[in-house]
Amino acid sequence: MMRRRGGALAAAALALACTVAQARTAAAQDQADLAREIAALRAEVQQLRARLDALTGAAAAEGAAPPSLDILQAQVAELAQTKVESTTKMPVRLFGTVHAGVFANSANANWLDNPNIITATPADGHAGTTSASLRQTRIGIAADGPTLGSARTNAVVAMDFFGGIPGFQTGQVMGLPRLLVAYARIEGAKTALQVGQDHVILAPRDPTSLAAYAFPLMFRSGNLYLRAPQVRVERTFASRLRTMAGIVAPIGGDLVGDAYVFVPPPLGGERSRRPGVQARVAYTVGEVTDPRLVDIGISGHTGWERRGAVLVKSWAGAVDFAARRDAIGVAGEIFVGDNADAFGGATGLDARSGGGWGELQLFPTSRVAFNAGGGVDRLRGIRRLTLARGENRTAFGNVIVSLSPEVQASFEYRWLRTLAGTTERPNHHFDWVLIHKF
Repeated sequence: MMRRRGGALAAAALALACTVAQARTAAAQDQADLAREIAALRAEVQQLRARLDALTGAAAAEGAAPPSLDILQAQVAELAQTKVESTTKMPVRLFGTVHAGVFANSANANWLDNPNIITATPADGHAGTTSASLRQTRIGIAADGPTLGSARTNAVVAMDFFGGIPGFQTGQVMGLPRLLVAYARIEGAKTALQVGQDHVILAPRDPTSLAAYAFPLMFRSGNLYLRAPQVRVERTFASRLRTMAGIVAPIGGDLVGDAYVFVPPPLGGERSRRPGVQARVAYTVGEVTDPRLVDIGISGHTGWERRGAVLVKSWAGAVDFAARRDAIGVAGEIFVGDNADAFGGATGLDARSGGGWGELQLFPTSRVAFNAGGGVDRLRGIRRLTLARGENRTAFGNVIVSLSPEVQASFEYRWLRTLAGTTERPNHHFDWVLIHKF
């Protein structure tokens, strides 16, 4: 019995020794594997450090700051946002402005929220209006396209709700959409080609105003303006001389009446069967947002309209300017033209006229701006005595406060006077505006 027990104990001891040896071997193997993994991780970290040092050195050599933690966090946050995606998988950006305005008129204005002509007093003798509107609200999409060689491509579509109101009992709060711009653009280092609808080449500068957002301030009072289909080429010479030329859709501005039509009717411009031709040359130092800027431009337009069997020429020439030095700026435009009613010339009538506008700008702080100015459009020649209007004047003043880069508010006053024959029709217009850009 004792021999059997001794043999069993010896066998158990031998088995235990084998198990311990196997465990030690396995532990040694695990330690070796772990050491190899640690060495591999150290090598990867060293490679990443070398790449980071190389990127930092390249940025320093180019004069750029190395990427900071804040920048990397901002990029991560941006990538985490939900993006608008197009079928072409190219970047698309949604933008717009919510425009809320409260307004009042002392007389009978043609457009209550953004008047440019004063009409006769109603038969009951009670003139003046007060209301609020958001139909100058704007929304659009900007898309980047593929790169063609060294040229970039992009496209923009934008609209507002200033296209009228439906013939319904509460149509005042149902502003209809209106196309503002829709164009595609190919842009190189110094040359660009643009096809679509945009501000015409003629007299592109407008007075400063938040209240006159859908139509610029002093339209029909010295400020020529139109957005129209066009094809244009832009070229920059020596970084300061900029030229622009193109053809514009033949719009005569002679549609009358209040009824909506489903398709554009064949009016004088379309029946001429000839596009308009426009060009502009400008000398520019600085950008629009710079505290020091000089920009002077000369532009012209030639077009035609068919009135019955007669082909009538339409033309206009304008000089526009803007200058700023720190807290003080000026801007304006001077023009002459004939049958330029499509652009608001001759107070919107078929006649020869001349005029212009000017404004003084004050920037006491980076968030507050004061603007004041005036404009006039006066008909010329004998025909002015037989037409409905002979002159239109506007004077304005406003204060614009930027609560943030996205939120702005303004209070604006506008005095208008339309001269009809020997009758003067003045109007006092007040606006309070709040906008939010996104």
